[in-house]
Amino acid sequence: MQEIMLNWIREIVAFGIRRPGSDENLAVEQYLKKRFREFGLSEVHLENVAVNHWNLTDSQLSIKQDNQQVPCYSVPYTAWTPQEGIEAETLFIGDGSAEELQALDLRGKIAVMNLRFGDLSASALKEVACFVNDPRQTIPDGSLHCANWLITNFPAYYEVQKRGAIGLIGILADSPIDGAAHYVPYDGHLKGLPAVWVGRESGAELTKAAQQGRPLMLKSIGTTREVDSHNVVATVPGKTEESIILTCHHDAPFASAVEDASGLSVLLSLAQYFSKRTEQLQRNLVFVASSGHFHGGIGNRVFVDKHRDGLLRNTVAALGIEHIAQEAEPDDQGGYRLTDEPEVRILFMENNPTLVSLLEAGVKKQGLERMMGVDPYLFGPEPPCDSAPFFTAGIPSVCHISGPLYLFDPQDTIDKVRAVDLPRIHRLFQELIESIDTIPAEELRLGCKHNLDDSPPPLPPWFQLPPQ
Repeated sequence: MQEIMLNWIREIVAFGIRRPGSDENLAVEQYLKKRFREFGLSEVHLENVAVNHWNLTDSQLSIKQDNQQVPCYSVPYTAWTPQEGIEAETLFIGDGSAEELQALDLRGKIAVMNLRFGDLSASALKEVACFVNDPRQTIPDGSLHCANWLITNFPAYYEVQKRGAIGLIGILADSPIDGAAHYVPYDGHLKGLPAVWVGRESGAELTKAAQQGRPLMLKSIGTTREVDSHNVVATVPGKTEESIILTCHHDAPFASAVEDASGLSVLLSLAQYFSKRTEQLQRNLVFVASSGHFHGGIGNRVFVDKHRDGLLRNTVAALGIEHIAQEAEPDDQGGYRLTDEPEVRILFMENNPTLVSLLEAGVKKQGLERMMGVDPYLFGPEPPCDSAPFFTAGIPSVCHISGPLYLFDPQDTIDKVRAVDLPRIHRLFQELIESIDTIPAEELRLGCKHNLDDSPPPLPPWFQLPPQ
């Protein structure tokens, strides 16, 4: 099974950069549709998800006085410059706090600032976990690593635009590695100010140039258009009208292996297993390979909205699977090294006694070390996972996820997949599905904080709308 799953990952990675609405991502949709049909699933179809296809073609940054090139990477969903670029004096704004911006005149200038990542605290996770499987006690008691999917001072982008800046350069000062390619934020909101990231290795030089007000030439060139991407939906029929949903997203920031070809391999393996299972389940299994995770998680938001008054009324659980990952750490030479440990992983779930008991036992049975069961609302109004809309729609939900450092850069390659855990995660979810298949819906709903008819909560900090 492990080699088959790895081969699916290789095939998905081979399509290339799978950003929402790209030709490569649309091709992956067809690949998944074909696989579901080969496995014998029924009602295999595509459901439209409109996305802004933000297609970067060129990023350039140079210090004009000596024509020195600085490697850079355009910030997702920001505006493009003219083809010839923009040239202007620069101004260093530190971390872009209100105090630092207060007395500065940014009109007609390019702002330069340090980007700050959030922190992923292992001790905070352990304190609130309903269970922790860490028999060798390798999960640290302090910080795990930076939460590089959350740029805590990104609101400064909007503030410098409001103050008349014509461009922004963000130094990835808290990055664990060198390099400018960092696909964050991925909220899908089109923004009005051209901006690029530069790597931490260029920070001192660029800061000095900006403090001296030296002119820079900035180019950020590409196209943006609305594209119909798709959720790929397929069913293994059960004996009743009730359903269990299984989901994983199919888009990615680069030709990414862990994000989320690894999760898709588990989705495919479960689809194949249950389609061939001799004894039919009581409940339908609805597989949703969702679009637009890197567009503010739009795919499952659209799915929930579309099916709120239909399928979801008879849905007893939603199970999300993401990121079967090797742990990596900085190698002190500007890159990563693998530690031979699994990345610390989380099972987001509400405190339902039945689900907690089944999952804690299953995690131990499968030998899935460095795993915690965690409240989904620890980080904000929704969990930071692609299946978040099911949680907030009041569907009893579980999501497996980890957050290794490399998810948002081009180094998310096949060697980062925790291959030995692919069949283990398959078996964890296979046995969970078989266990909950006959558990009454009311029992599975115990502990849910939301109801299906609740209004959607506000977007979390990592997907915030631009200020009006």
